[in-house]
Amino acid sequence: MKNVEKLLRVLMHGAFYVASASLVPGCSVSIQFDEADLGAGGMPEVPEEPEEPGESDVPITDVPAAEGQSLFVRNSDPGQNIAGFEFCCAQYDTYQEHGFTDAQGDFIKLDGGFWGADIAGHIGERVFSSYGDGYEDDTDTTAAQLGPGATGEISSPAFVITKDYINFLIGGGRNRFDGVNATAVVLIVDGAVVRQAHGNDEENEIVWTSWDVRDLEGQTAVVKFIDHHPNDGSDTAVPYILADEFRAADKAAVAPPAASKVPATPVLSAAPASEGASAFTRVGNPGQNIAGFEFCCGGYNTYQEHGFVSTGDIIRLNGGQWGADIAGTVGERLFASYGPGFADDMGSSGVDYGWEATGTMTSPQFTVTTRYLNLLIGGGTNAYDQPLATAVVLRVNGKIVRHATGNGMEKQLSWVSWDVSALIGQTAVIEIIDRHDNSASTGAYPFILVDEIRAANKAAVAPVPSSIVSTAEGHTQLLNLDMADANPYYENGVYYIYYLQNLGFHSWALAKTSDLLNSTFPQEVLPASGDASRQDQFVGSGSVLKAQDGQYHLFYSGHNADHAPVEAVMHATAADNTLTKWTPVAADTFSGSAGYSDFDFRDPFVYWNQSAGKYWMLITTRHSSQAAIGLYTSTNLSNWSAEPPLYVEASPLNFEVADQFTLGDTPYIVYSDQRDASRQVKYLQQSGANWIKPSFDALDGKWFYAARSAGTAGERLLFGWVPHTVGRVDHAGPDFGGSLMVHQVASLGSGALAVSMPQRIRDGLAAIQPIAMEWSAGGVSAIGTTVNMEANSAFTLAELGVKNRMAFKVTSANAGSTFGIQLRREISGQPDERAFLKIDASADKAEFYFQGEEGAASNPKVAVPLDSSDGIDIEVLLDPVAGVGAVYLNRNRALSFRLYALANYQVGLFSNADGLTVTDLSRYTK
Repeated sequence: MKNVEKLLRVLMHGAFYVASASLVPGCSVSIQFDEADLGAGGMPEVPEEPEEPGESDVPITDVPAAEGQSLFVRNSDPGQNIAGFEFCCAQYDTYQEHGFTDAQGDFIKLDGGFWGADIAGHIGERVFSSYGDGYEDDTDTTAAQLGPGATGEISSPAFVITKDYINFLIGGGRNRFDGVNATAVVLIVDGAVVRQAHGNDEENEIVWTSWDVRDLEGQTAVVKFIDHHPNDGSDTAVPYILADEFRAADKAAVAPPAASKVPATPVLSAAPASEGASAFTRVGNPGQNIAGFEFCCGGYNTYQEHGFVSTGDIIRLNGGQWGADIAGTVGERLFASYGPGFADDMGSSGVDYGWEATGTMTSPQFTVTTRYLNLLIGGGTNAYDQPLATAVVLRVNGKIVRHATGNGMEKQLSWVSWDVSALIGQTAVIEIIDRHDNSASTGAYPFILVDEIRAANKAAVAPVPSSIVSTAEGHTQLLNLDMADANPYYENGVYYIYYLQNLGFHSWALAKTSDLLNSTFPQEVLPASGDASRQDQFVGSGSVLKAQDGQYHLFYSGHNADHAPVEAVMHATAADNTLTKWTPVAADTFSGSAGYSDFDFRDPFVYWNQSAGKYWMLITTRHSSQAAIGLYTSTNLSNWSAEPPLYVEASPLNFEVADQFTLGDTPYIVYSDQRDASRQVKYLQQSGANWIKPSFDALDGKWFYAARSAGTAGERLLFGWVPHTVGRVDHAGPDFGGSLMVHQVASLGSGALAVSMPQRIRDGLAAIQPIAMEWSAGGVSAIGTTVNMEANSAFTLAELGVKNRMAFKVTSANAGSTFGIQLRREISGQPDERAFLKIDASADKAEFYFQGEEGAASNPKVAVPLDSSDGIDIEVLLDPVAGVGAVYLNRNRALSFRLYALANYQVGLFSNADGLTVTDLSRYTK
C-alpha cells in the first residue's frame, strides 16, 4: 500500500510514464510517469513529502449518507438540510435566501435544490444542479430548466472544519477548477482554494468522494460550486456540475484522491533557463529557438514568417529584439512590443516603433506535456482584461486559462511559472498582448517584454494562484480574421469559419460565430506538415460536411511544388464533435485522372447529391487544357470516380473554390475567376444538364475573393476575403490573403443570384447613431432623415472607430445619374484625403477609387442594373478595425473595398451633374 501511495503522489506531481500497481486482487491502477522522473531500478523519483499521521490508514464508512453531520447549515433554520439541498421553490435567488452567498451568473436564477428522481445516486429528494430549474428575474413566475448552457458560481454558508473528512456526492463534467470550462467544487480557506473535486463526465449520476481536511481543522471555510462551461462545443466534457449531501465526518466515504489537495508543493528548478524544453517550435525548422525569440532581421512580417500570428504594429517588427540592455535575457534576443521594424514589406529602411506601438502575437500551437510553463517577463503591469493591457495569456481550446503581466520594470525580466498540470494533453497557444498606446498615463509601462518560454516539470518560481483564469466569459474576440480562403460549415445556428492561415504553410484554422460580429479565438485545427518530402507541405482549400451516417469529414488540398503530383485531394475525419481535431486518412489521397490535371487539382467541395444518390466533389482543375470545374463522385467518401467536368472554358487560369448550393428550386455554382482582368466571385446557373453564365455574373468586385458558402435555404452566407495590399498600405495593389467579408445570398424572382448585407449584421448593429453633418459643400439641406442635395454637392457624417452600418435611398430625376459615397479624411495643414465609391446608373456599374485614381486597373468594380429615377436602396458596412468596407446596391450586388485608415474617415455622399434626394438616412453601431 505504501508504494501505491507513493505512486499516487507522483501522479499528483504531473508525471506521465505508464506504470501499474496492484491495489486488491483483480484490480489495478494505471499511472503515468515521465521517463525523466524515473530513478534507479525504474522507480519514479518522487519529491519526498512527509506522510501525515494515519495517511495510509484512512477509515472508510459503510454508511456515508449517515456518517457525521451536515457540513453547513442555514442560520435561521439549522434543522433544514441545505447541505443536502433539500429546499426549493422560492423562485428567483432561492439559494441566497437559504444562506448561500456570492451567486454569480445564472446561479442566482436557480430555484433551489433540483428534483433528483432522474439523478442516479442522489440522497433524499433534491440535489445541486447547475442546469436546474430557475427564473429569469424576480418578476418571472414560470420556472424553466436553465439547461446545460447555464454558467455561474455560488458559495455555501461559512463553517468551521471540525472533522477529519468532508464527504459528498459529485457528478457531471470532468474539468478541474483550474482547467478550461471548469465544472468543479472547491474548498476555500482564507480566500485560497485548498481542495478540489469534479465529476468524471457522469451524466445525471453522482458518486461519493472525500476530502481529507485533518490539516485544516479549526479553520473557517466555504464550499464554492463552479460551472464555467457554456456548452459551446469547445470540448467533449459534460457541461454541468451535480452535487449532493455534504457531510463532515470522522470517516471517509472513499479514499480521498491525492489530486484533491491544492496546491501541490512546487518543485523548483535551480536553472530555469535550461530546464525542460522550448514550449513550441517552428514548423519546418524545429531546431530554431523561436520560443526564445532567437531570430530577427526578416524585415516586415518577420514574426509571421516564423509561425506567429501577429496583429497591429507587431506585424511590422523585425523579429526578436537585441537584449544586451535588458537584464535577465536568455540568449541574445527577446520579444519586445516596441523596437525596430518596417512600415511595410516594400520598405528597405527601418522604422523605430516606440512605446506607442500596440498589437497581439500568438505562438504556434503546442501540446501541454509538462507540469509547468516557465517564462521571463517584464514591462507593463496591466492585466489582460484591462483596456490598456500589457500581458501574456495561455489559451486552451481558444480560452484563457492562465495569465501574467509584466513586472513593472523597464529593463529587467523576471521569471513567472504557471502550474499547467491540469492541462496536460491539451492543445494550447501563448498570446502576447499590448493594447497600451502610451496616449494616457496609467502608472504602468506601455509595453511588454517576454523571453524563453519553456515547458518543464520543475518551476522557475512558485506559481501564484491568481495566475489561474477560470471564467465563462471574456474569451471571444471581434470577428476580424487575417486569412486566406474560407471553407465554412454551418450547424445549429453557428457558423464554423474554417480558413487557411495567412502565414507559413497555410494550416487550417477555425473561428466560430453566431452573430457575425464576435467569434471564438481562432484555433489551428489541421496543420500543414511543412515537410518538403510530403504532399501536405502546404495545405489548401476544401470543405467540411456531415455524412449521411453522421460522421464528419474534411477534404482539403495538399500542395508541394517538388512532389509528384504537385496537388492532390486529401481526407480527414473528425476525432470528436468539437470539430477542432481531425485525423488524416492517408490512404484516401488522390489526384487528377481521366483527363484531369494533377498539377492543378485542388479546392475539393464535397456534398451529398440527393438526386444522384452519391457524394459529389467539385474540383478546381484543368481538363483537356481548359479551365474546368471538375467532378468526382463517391458512395463512401473514400473511393472517387472521375466524371465529365461540370463546366469548362478556354482560360489560361482557373475557376477556384467552386461551391454548389440550391436556393428555392434553382441550383447555383459560385466560383472565383483567377484571371487578373476579371478576378471576381461569379456564379453559374443550371439550365437542364448544362451550367451557364448569366448576365451580371459577378457578385462583387475584384477586392472580394475565394468565397464559399454555408447556411440554410433561409439564410445562406458567402464568406470571402478582402485582400491586403502589397505593403499593407492604402493606394497599393492587392496581395494574397486579407480580411474576412461576409455577404448573404438570395435567389431573385428571375432566378438570378443576389447578395446583400447579412441580416445577422443588421440585427447586431442596431443601436441608432445621430445623423449630424460634419462637413458639407454646395447646396445641401437636411430635415430629419431626408437630405436634399443640389448638383455638385457633398456632405459627410463623423468618423467612427467601431464597426457601423448605414442605410438610405437615393433618388434622382435622371434615371442615369452619377453620384456616390464619399470618404473624407481631414489632415491638419494638408489637403483632405478622399476616397469615393462612384455609382454610375447610366453604365450600370459602381467603382471604388482614391482621389486621382479613378479608372485604375486595380480598382474594384461591379456591374449591376441601376435606375436612379426608381430610387436605389443602399447599405454601407464599415469595419474600421479590419480596415475594410462594403456597399450594397438594391440588395443585389456588393462592392467591397480596402481602406486601412477607415477609422479616420468621415463618410457621406456626393452628387455630380444631377440633384439627389436621400431618404431614410440612418446609421447604426452595436
